[in-house]
Amino acid sequence: MVGRKFVYETVVRETQLDSFGHLNHAHYLGMFEDARWELITGNGYGLEKIRQTRLGPTILEARIRYKRELRARQKIRIETQCVSYERKIGRLAQKMINEEGEVCCVAEFVIGLFDVDARKLVQPTADWKKAVGV
Repeated sequence: MVGRKFVYETVVRETQLDSFGHLNHAHYLGMFEDARWELITGNGYGLEKIRQTRLGPTILEARIRYKRELRARQKIRIETQCVSYERKIGRLAQKMINEEGEVCCVAEFVIGLFDVDARKLVQPTADWKKAVGV
């Protein structure tokens, strides 16, 4: 199962740089998360839906590979795509691409839908599958 590709654009900010003048490793994770929130919110599964249903996204695993540095004021495109969802476990692939079209970072996130009251993963609902682009 391969989902639709979602594109989120952003800019590297000076506050996100490390002492080498390039994007700090922790900010890559934050930017990937921003893109995931834009994806699910745009597909009707924002914070209000999470509060209503008491079901929300959780990250179970993250794998990230840094390929090229990103510097201040560079415009980047983050592509997000659900590459599988089996039983309670989904996998999202994400890429950061610079203006020249070079892949600067790739990541894979293992995700699930978490019941905040029962404190456990649950089967993905139809609304949740739509939210992640399945």
